[in-house]
Amino acid sequence: MSTDHQFFEDFARRWVDAWNSGSTDRVLELLHPDITWDERVFWPEVLHGREAVRVYVEAVWRAMPGYRMEERQLFTAPTEGRALVFFRQTGRGPAGLGENRSFETQGCDIFLGFTDGLLSDYTATFDIVDMLRQLEALPPRGQLKGGAYLMSLPRRAEPVGARGARGGEPTP
Repeated sequence: MSTDHQFFEDFARRWVDAWNSGSTDRVLELLHPDITWDERVFWPEVLHGREAVRVYVEAVWRAMPGYRMEERQLFTAPTEGRALVFFRQTGRGPAGLGENRSFETQGCDIFLGFTDGLLSDYTATFDIVDMLRQLEALPPRGQLKGGAYLMSLPRRAEPVGARGARGGEPTP
């Protein structure tokens, strides 16, 4: 199967539509059965296979109710079989943070490989720190720059273990 620019435009449209549907199955049907899913902003490890990604996607729905994404720009490298979707994402935080809190951040879904027309190698990046600040799960940044804000967090926030676990899954 050819991965020309038209293929990527169609795939990106179906990708955004699947995530906006809130349907795990619609997301998974775009993935090759042997997908490598390397998204360690939200998840602690690389995932392999559709069923592993199912757990991830369902955790997203729980952690970010009302999740929506909007394509800002599609970048393609057809001869390499790769593409990147620069997106805007919005949603609410989990019930434990208060249902009236919301976020709006930007990120990139990076499609590194396709097999038989299905996504087989994936990574992503987005600003989870800003998302958590918007959800009031992290303290305000103030005038701290770069890593100084992150380095200040262990001294400013309660230990992660003190918040309790949610079934062992990562939380945003």
